[in-house]
Amino acid sequence: MPKLPDAPLPDTSVVRLARVSKQFGARAAITDLTLALEPGLVGLLGPNGAGKTTLLHLLAGLTVPTSGEVRWLGGLPRRDPQLDHAIALASDGDQLPRRDTPLQYLTLLLQTAGVTRLAAEDRAQKLLGRLGLVTQATQPMSGLSRGQRQRVKIAQAFALPAKLVLLDEPLNALDPVWRLEVAALMHEAAQGGACVVVSSHILQEVEQLATWLVLLFKGRLVACGTKPDIAARLRSQSTVLTIQTDQPRELARELLLHAPLTTLRLSPQGLQVQASDVDALCVALPKAVVATGAVVQEVGGEGDDLVSLFSALAAQVR
Repeated sequence: MPKLPDAPLPDTSVVRLARVSKQFGARAAITDLTLALEPGLVGLLGPNGAGKTTLLHLLAGLTVPTSGEVRWLGGLPRRDPQLDHAIALASDGDQLPRRDTPLQYLTLLLQTAGVTRLAAEDRAQKLLGRLGLVTQATQPMSGLSRGQRQRVKIAQAFALPAKLVLLDEPLNALDPVWRLEVAALMHEAAQGGACVVVSSHILQEVEQLATWLVLLFKGRLVACGTKPDIAARLRSQSTVLTIQTDQPRELARELLLHAPLTTLRLSPQGLQVQASDVDALCVALPKAVVATGAVVQEVGGEGDDLVSLFSALAAQVR
């Protein structure tokens, strides 16, 4: 799974990048990125312009880094023949051949990998059927809707048993039923030993899918690991406690004495507090309530969701 930049890069990685940068003229799309990905479902997250598509193209070998090195399957270089069918990419753009039918397109793709025509047609038909494209299988792709073409792209990415599956905004234009089916395909591939990288700017979407997260901002890696790993790094910065109480001022004074508060806001209904040490704040709060005799109606936490965590991390590299 993703390794932090200062961790050793394992030979078991599906793909690894060592101090990779990518420039387009004067613009830096990726800057000094070191990362190793192993089998599993990885969420690649960041706002538009963060460098996600450029990173996917680097991972796919479609573009070469300006500096640094990318290696696949334990150390293979970009043009090694063993990579020919080991990497699958479903890009965010729509470059499907308009005159071909989905069945023709997938069958030909499988045949180029050495699958016999009959076996290729059978595999293509089953995959299209699973994605609700039985009727559209023999129709030219020029007549398909955007959502149907998106499902063809997904079928193409999973047609072969690739070791590295790269999906750029794969859930765009899909209704909830097909989102669930595509998510199932992702999990099956990951459980089968593939590294499935799902790129999205919708953090909540990928948070529900991926076990491991890679967060990009302005071309830089700002965090990677599980959500709890990332949350642990920023609990003190991201978590705000909202306390509804009948004695906000008294409670605030007591907390100031015993907790390392970094933010304190008073309101008629209570107060909001933030501390450099959340554990210390949680220990101090019940003691302060007892000491003041305040009645606390509710305590709520804000900022421990993935969106807030990403915002806090991104602020460090602005």
